[in-house]
Amino acid sequence: MRSRFVCLSALVLSLPTMAAQDVFINDPAHTAASFEVGHQGVSWIRGRFNAVESKIVLDRTAKQGTIDAVIKTASFDTGHEARDRIVRGEDYLNVEKFPTMTFKSTKLKFDGDNLVGADGELTLAGVTRPVLVDIPFFKCVSNPARKTEQCGADVRTMIKRSDFGVKRGATTPMADEVKIAIQIEAYKQ
Repeated sequence: MRSRFVCLSALVLSLPTMAAQDVFINDPAHTAASFEVGHQGVSWIRGRFNAVESKIVLDRTAKQGTIDAVIKTASFDTGHEARDRIVRGEDYLNVEKFPTMTFKSTKLKFDGDNLVGADGELTLAGVTRPVLVDIPFFKCVSNPARKTEQCGADVRTMIKRSDFGVKRGATTPMADEVKIAIQIEAYKQ
């Protein structure tokens, strides 16, 4: 019996220790996806998606984890309702057929201890393509009111909407290239 205990103890002690993964869920009041797209080569249309859900799983020691975001396309908002209805329609986002846009990371990138980017896949209008995102800002602090850790992130990328089948007006009046940024505040679960 003692030899079994010694063998079992040796086995347990020789197993690699599990890395601590922290899970963060976004605060909807402080999380949004914004965008910029050129208009007729002379100005920018800026707006946001008001409904974003995100989850960050982070193992800072192993420098790995995941970022997932789900953006509700019907929450598209430029502050101009007539334009917003057109963009939500079949020729652009087609929100009835494609109610969400999603980002799923495949690999996080670190510079030392700092999270600075991610490889991932963006699904828009039913088309999934690889994208690279920059994370120029990522910081975690202790939130005394909630008594938990809080992280903030600024996630940015640029896409060609025609790569996702959204081709109407891709040269004029609206440019094909779209800058996307997701500002996230999230709390440790």
